[in-house]
Amino acid sequence: MLDMSVASMLTQDSFLINLPLGFITVVFIVFFFKSPGKKNTTKTPWREQVKKLDFEGSAVFLPGVVCLLLALQWGGSVYPWSNWRPILCLVLFALLIAAFIAIQIRKQERATVPPRVLKQRTVCAAAWFSACIGASFFIMLYYLPIWFQAIKHVSATKSGLMSLPLVLGLVVLSIVAGVGVTVTGYYTPFCIASSILAAIGAGLCSTFTVNTGHPKWIGYQLLFGVGLGLGLQQPLIAVQAVLPAADVPIGTAIVMFSQTLGGALFVSVAQNVFENRLLQGLQASVSDLDPAIVVNGGATSLVKNVPPADLAKVLVAYNNTLTQVFYVAIAMAALSLIGSLLMEWKSVKGQKMEMGAA
Repeated sequence: MLDMSVASMLTQDSFLINLPLGFITVVFIVFFFKSPGKKNTTKTPWREQVKKLDFEGSAVFLPGVVCLLLALQWGGSVYPWSNWRPILCLVLFALLIAAFIAIQIRKQERATVPPRVLKQRTVCAAAWFSACIGASFFIMLYYLPIWFQAIKHVSATKSGLMSLPLVLGLVVLSIVAGVGVTVTGYYTPFCIASSILAAIGAGLCSTFTVNTGHPKWIGYQLLFGVGLGLGLQQPLIAVQAVLPAADVPIGTAIVMFSQTLGGALFVSVAQNVFENRLLQGLQASVSDLDPAIVVNGGATSLVKNVPPADLAKVLVAYNNTLTQVFYVAIAMAALSLIGSLLMEWKSVKGQKMEMGAA
């Protein structure tokens, strides 16, 4: 278990970092943002504009997401899953999300997410695909550098450079896929290929060993990046293709939120897997070594902190733990195929599409 005071300090610091950034964003939106494509001859009173906001939905949805994140963060690492805190967070999450759904159904067109938009098949499929592929992406992006730091004994900076094949594959194939959709008119084949190649690439990364050389760790993560690049942007095109212009902002917001939420949730899941499996692996292979030396020392300090006689066993345990974390990325990439197969095959040839940042 991690020390509770340390975990609380990290959570508090992470929260406080976002406060000034969020405040600046709110100020700019309130005073400078103008909805594009609308030319109002009469100015709507601000009281009427406020009435259109879904305060009730936001008041239950945001705390619900926070409760889920806390449960995944705490369960099995800071507290055992049998502890009342993770259980309470999960119960509150279920109740708050149920309340959010009820509010959306009641408010209909004034809801944050009008039910009729979510009833659209491609919107649901695109949200599922984005959540799953986003989860796989963030897990690999977070834990691949840790593998380089721990197993290849490199600095945090160099581990970032060694992760460039993934990023380059993503960027280059995003451009190629954009051209491909323009030429063929169809986004669905690229999503299907994305799910398959990303799952294969993550699967190959899960075969890493302590002695894996650069041809494999470059090629495998490049393949994973290629898979991501083919599909990461396609859900944004999909919702623009199937929704009327007035609903496109809602559809794209759903897709982007799903991708971000999937990444945030499953990085927490992966962290839980990592911490539990690492402790189990260390206890099984080097039972006489204090696990705190490895867990609290960090990936870049293994060679310095671990006694030479135990280093080889610790590296094997660390490697096995990280490859098990990669299994979560494999599962999420594979599950994204459900969304890929459910998307409509609708041509976007001749239509003007806007892309968003992933």
